[in-house]
Amino acid sequence: MDRKAKFGYESALPHNRQMNAIRRRYGSLILAGIFFGTTGTAQALGPDGISAMAVGSARLIFGAALLWAFALASAKNSMKTLVKIGSVDLWLAALGMALYQLTFFGAVRSTGVAIGTVTALGCAPALTGIIAFIISRERPSRSWFIATIITTIGIVFLASAKGFTHFNGIGFALAICASASYSLFAVVTKRALQSGAQIADSLAKVFGLAALIALPFLFTGGIQTIVTVDGLLMIGWLGLIPTALAYVLYSYGLHGVPASTASTLILAEPATATILASVVLNESLLTRSWIGIAVVSAGLLYLSRS
Repeated sequence: MDRKAKFGYESALPHNRQMNAIRRRYGSLILAGIFFGTTGTAQALGPDGISAMAVGSARLIFGAALLWAFALASAKNSMKTLVKIGSVDLWLAALGMALYQLTFFGAVRSTGVAIGTVTALGCAPALTGIIAFIISRERPSRSWFIATIITTIGIVFLASAKGFTHFNGIGFALAICASASYSLFAVVTKRALQSGAQIADSLAKVFGLAALIALPFLFTGGIQTIVTVDGLLMIGWLGLIPTALAYVLYSYGLHGVPASTASTLILAEPATATILASVVLNESLLTRSWIGIAVVSAGLLYLSRS
């Protein structure tokens, strides 16, 4: 190998490592979205008689316990000095997560798994971009603007699929609130991670505080059903897969890409939720709904390729 070729090869190594790291973070975000997509179906398959807010509260409590165990294990195996999440970021992220849990399950129960999930997550890229600019002065890319326009068109199709006489205003409003709360969590968590806070410790504290905020809602109805075998299986799945595992993957990916981009990649969630709702729950979707879902997915694919 001549000198020029050798140095050209060596100079390409950092770029290749960077691209591989970006691919890993993109992959972790998409996998997190797939895990998130099981949430609505798991709730629908669970026992009846549990209020949506009680489900969200119980999920937070169990998920927080798992994340605390993960944080303790990570601390024992780490030799690095622990950088703690700031108090302002902790409270904002916890408030966003608590509100997201309390509103998302209500939206899904009101509108159905597919429509509720697509609406909540389809609005997240636009809201995250706005909140990220307000809080962190993070300027979204041109690709994000185009992808957000595409996904917004998809949301319009979904919202009007059954005509406005069957439009569930309360469910749609809950989905928008869930989207805004989720966006707040995403932006503030990214800011904390950029300041050097560790993923495991930060998530444990955020979810622990969010669980305390949402604790009173555990008693809004059906707590006796939660402690049955079926109830515990539902909460176990919700706490482990779309909470503990999904948010560890999500935070890992969020650390390396803009918050607005991460929220668009997470649109793998509504695609997963739609498939599960149709195949597992036999939810019937009109042609206009499928068009809306396809348009939202097209926005995701466009941003990923860009």
